[in-house]
Amino acid sequence: MKEFYFTKFETRKPYKSLPENEARDYFFQLLAVITIALGCLYLYWRWTFSLNLEAIWFSVPLVAAETLSFVGTFLIVINYWSNKDQKKKKPVKNLSDIEPLNGREDRPLKIDVFIATYNEDAELVRYSIRDACKMKYPHKEVDVKVYVIDDGRRDGRNPEAQNMKQVAIEEGAGYFTRENNEGYKAGNLRNALAQTSGDLFVILDADTRPFEGLLENTTGYFRNHQMAWVQTPQWFYDLTESVSLKDYLISRKSGVWKALGKISGFITQRIKMQNDVFGNDPRVFYDVILRKRNLYNAAFCCGAGSIQRREAVMNLAVKTYTKNVQNKISYLKKSVKNEADLTEQINEAITAEQPRPFHYHASEDIYTSLLLHADKEKKWKSYQHPDVECKMLSPQDLDSWVKQRTRYASGSLEIAFKSNPITMGGLSLMQRLSYFTTIWSYFAPLWIIVFLLSPIIFFFTLTPPIQAFNFDFFKFFVPFLVMHTVLMAVGCWGISTKRGDQYYINSFWLMLMSLFTAISGKKVQFNVTPKDRQTGKNLVHVIPHIVIITLTVLGILYNSWLIAFNLHPSVSGFAANVFWGLFNIYNLNVIIRAAYWQPDELELSS
Repeated sequence: MKEFYFTKFETRKPYKSLPENEARDYFFQLLAVITIALGCLYLYWRWTFSLNLEAIWFSVPLVAAETLSFVGTFLIVINYWSNKDQKKKKPVKNLSDIEPLNGREDRPLKIDVFIATYNEDAELVRYSIRDACKMKYPHKEVDVKVYVIDDGRRDGRNPEAQNMKQVAIEEGAGYFTRENNEGYKAGNLRNALAQTSGDLFVILDADTRPFEGLLENTTGYFRNHQMAWVQTPQWFYDLTESVSLKDYLISRKSGVWKALGKISGFITQRIKMQNDVFGNDPRVFYDVILRKRNLYNAAFCCGAGSIQRREAVMNLAVKTYTKNVQNKISYLKKSVKNEADLTEQINEAITAEQPRPFHYHASEDIYTSLLLHADKEKKWKSYQHPDVECKMLSPQDLDSWVKQRTRYASGSLEIAFKSNPITMGGLSLMQRLSYFTTIWSYFAPLWIIVFLLSPIIFFFTLTPPIQAFNFDFFKFFVPFLVMHTVLMAVGCWGISTKRGDQYYINSFWLMLMSLFTAISGKKVQFNVTPKDRQTGKNLVHVIPHIVIITLTVLGILYNSWLIAFNLHPSVSGFAANVFWGLFNIYNLNVIIRAAYWQPDELELSS
C-alpha cells in the first residue's frame, strides 16, 4: 500500500475513556454553586459600583462582554452537571432485537457501512476500506456490507482521474456514485440509502478507520427501540506530539545550537514543544461535553464514527416530505385560481419534492439530530459512546483548519437563525439548553474581541473602563477567577484544556466572519476538509492576530515611556492592563506559530 505521512503513527493507541465518578460529580456541583454565586456577586458589583461614568462608551461594552461570557459559564455548568453512561449490551442479531415485528417474520439484521469520499486520494481511502472490512461481529448470520459512496464520480469514466471504483472492488467493497453533488455529503448519503436496505448503517469519512470492535461494541444500544443513533468519539491519531527543547536544539544543523542543547540539557529537557500545534485534540468535546449530554438525551450526531437506525432517518424523511408538500399545496390553493392550473402545479410540486433522510445543510449531522430529538411522536434517543472505536486524520495546516472550523461555525449559526432550538417544538428544556450551548459558543467573538481590544484602548486613551483598578476590583474578580479555573479543571475530569482554550480565543476572527455570513443570510457552503497539507494560504488567517499583538506591544512601550517620565495617570491600571495584554499575546501567538509550522520543524509550544 502507498505510504502517507501518517504511516509513522500507526502504532499509536487511543486514550481510555475516563470512568464515571459520582464523588467527582458532587464536588463539581458544589464548586459550580460557589462559582456561579461569586460570578453573580462580581457582575453585580461591576454593574452598580465600578462603571466609569466618564467613559460609558468603553465601560459598558466591557461589562456587557463579561456578562455574556458569564452566560457561557452558566451554560457549561448545566452541560457538565453530571454523567450518565449506559451499560454495554450484547450486540444485536435479529430484527426483533431492535424493533417490534408487528406481525412480520423475524430475520437476521442487515448492517451497511458507508465510506463517504469526494476528492481524497484513492489510496488513502483504501486504508479505511480495509479496516472497515476487518470489523468483527459475533453473529455470522448478520449481513455486514461495506460501500464506498463516491461524490467524485471516479468510476473509470475519466482515464486521467484515479479509479475509486476499482479500489473498492479490489478491497471487496461495494461502490456507489451519482451524477451531481446536490446536497453535498447529505445528498451522497441519501443516494446510498436509496440503493441499500441495512437496518443499521455506519457513517465513515474517507479517512475514518474503524477498529475491529466498532460494531460489536455499539449495536447493543439499539436494543432500546427508541435509539436513533450512537456517536463514537473521533480520535485524531496524527496529532503533533511534544518534544523537549533539548532534543530540538540537538537536532539543529548548527553546531552552536547542538552544543547549547547539550550544555543546558538539565533545564531544557523540561521545556516541551510542538504539542498539538493546531489544537485539534477533540477529547474534551467527546469525553466530556457530548458524553455528559447523555444525561439530557441531547448528545448530537457528528457524522463520522456514528451508527444510525435507518427507520429513524427514513421516518423523519417521510414526515418532512409530507409537511413540505402540504405547505406547497396550501400556498398554491391560495395563489392559483384556475382549477386546471392548480391541479397541474400541485402534481409538479409533489413530483419535485423528494424525501431527504439527511437534510441538505452544511451541518447536516447536528441539524438532523435536532429534528430527530424534536420528534414528539417517536421520542428518539441518542447516545454518546464513551470509548474510541475508530481513528481519523486532523488538519495539517492552518488553512485546512480554518476551513473546517468555519464550516462548523457557519452551519451552527445558520441553525440558530433559521431553526432556533429555543423556539423549536418537541424538545425538552434541557435539550433546548444543550443545543443552545453549542450555538452560544459561536457568538463568542462578540465578547472575545472586546477582551482583546480593551488593553489596547486603555494604553492609547489612558481611560480606565472601571473607576479604578484598586483593591475592590481584585477582591471581587480574583476569587471568581480562581474558582472558575478550578471548576473547569474538575468539570473536565483532569483533561488538559489549555490548547483548546487558546484556539477558542484564536477562532474569534473566523467565528466573527461566520456570524456576519449567517446574519446576511448567505448560503453556507459545504467545504471538504483537505486530508493532506496545503501551502501558501496560512498567513492571511493571522493578520488580525498580528495587528492586535503589534498594537498591544506598542501600547505597553508607550505607557512604559509615560511612567518613566512620571506622566502616567494610573500605574495600577497600567500594571493590570500589561498583565491582561501579555495574556492576550500569550494566547494569540499560538496560531501565528501554527501558520509558520512545517512538518519537519519543531516549534516552541508553551
